[in-house]
Amino acid sequence: MRVFFLFHNDWYQYLKADLLASQYHIDGFVVIQRKRDIWTRYLWKRAKRIGFGKVLDELVLRLYWMLFQRWFDDRELNKLMNSVQAKLPSSYRRPPIYKVQNINSDAGRQILRDLNPDVCILMVHPILSKKTFSIPPIGMLVFHPGVTPEYRGPHSAFWATLNNEFWGIGWSLLRVDEGIDTGPVFAQGTCYSVDPLNESHIVMQHKSHVDGISCVADVLRRIERGEQPRVEMIGRRSTNYTHPGITDYFVYRRVLRQLRRGQGPRGNAKPAGVL
Repeated sequence: MRVFFLFHNDWYQYLKADLLASQYHIDGFVVIQRKRDIWTRYLWKRAKRIGFGKVLDELVLRLYWMLFQRWFDDRELNKLMNSVQAKLPSSYRRPPIYKVQNINSDAGRQILRDLNPDVCILMVHPILSKKTFSIPPIGMLVFHPGVTPEYRGPHSAFWATLNNEFWGIGWSLLRVDEGIDTGPVFAQGTCYSVDPLNESHIVMQHKSHVDGISCVADVLRRIERGEQPRVEMIGRRSTNYTHPGITDYFVYRRVLRQLRRGQGPRGNAKPAGVL
């Protein structure tokens, strides 16, 4: 079975992919150079879709984070990735790397077709077109840092903490379809190594990825044996979240203060099937 790992050109994503490739044979890394459209065009499209007020709200939080929180996140991310690197066996050799500018472009799809994958694992931001995600016959499996369908969309750890549902801080491996994190779930689990009251949602999502990689390797082994692993979704809540803004962050901080006092919102119980 030919397996490729698709991710963005960030140093820490290479190490996450290395950890998986050290546990299951990966035929190559497909590294996507461009994360999204140029910023002005991206923001304009987003403002037309969700409103200028919401976009401004998100931008204020992003600016605050860059000025006052990013240093702490970078420090913790470095610690986490050092621990990942220490787990790699001395015999490990990184698979071949194939770089594409835009995976949804004709050129990007042609590179993928030439690689002839049976299945792809994804850690990417853009929504994939059907022409792209239908290339591997088994499918493209997105490694989402959150428990779906309750926490679809970006920054699942933020929203799960806000709702006092710490079980939602975790990971899901699901097949890409035309929706946003709506495909069938092959496996998912809660990340138990996080500290929601003291760690940022950014750090917790990276920890969730690292925590779930061994399970991703197990799913790939099961698929190779001809199995069809699935997590039952009947009766489960489905929510598609968006990027938080500064007003959401004020609520988040208030909830954290309440939780430290043993108060806060009453979250729902962890669904069956979540590891």
